[in-house]
Amino acid sequence: MHHSWIILVPLFVASCATPPPVAVRPPTPAVVASVSSTKFAETRYDLRGYREATNPAVRHEAHAVYRRTRVPVTTSDGLATVSLTTYAPASVAPLPASDELAAEIATQKKITADLRAMQNSVAETEQRMQAQYAVLVRQSAEALKLHGQLEAERARLQNAIPANSSAPAPTGATVANSTEAKW
Repeated sequence: MHHSWIILVPLFVASCATPPPVAVRPPTPAVVASVSSTKFAETRYDLRGYREATNPAVRHEAHAVYRRTRVPVTTSDGLATVSLTTYAPASVAPLPASDELAAEIATQKKITADLRAMQNSVAETEQRMQAQYAVLVRQSAEALKLHGQLEAERARLQNAIPANSSAPAPTGATVANSTEAKW
């Protein structure tokens, strides 16, 4: 029991030393008098008929929607509002003609014409190169065929000449010179 007093006394002293909680009140908002009075302006928007996105079975007929906007009293009472369909959107209305725009369009047309001419030139060059490649492939096939025929003829001649014949055998230099391609 004696030991528990050692722990309880410092806890009691510490709890008495903490400050009591303070209640905080939010400041009261200042009341400011309106400098200028306002009024409501009403704008009409015409909506077409539509179906609800969440329930396609519900269809709303064409009707008008009014929007109230607070405006200062100093604005004129004849504040005119117009329908959204009064003016064509910018995507439909063409830009006014200008010299700078005409010059830019002419430059773009010239660049496009030059690019098309280059494309045609590249296509013609490609066709000529493919034709030339086809000729080279055909000539290579013919050269290989002739080389095979030459080797076959050479082997036939070697077999036709008997080894004990008195005719001298062709030397390596003569054979090499006769097989060289003469272009």
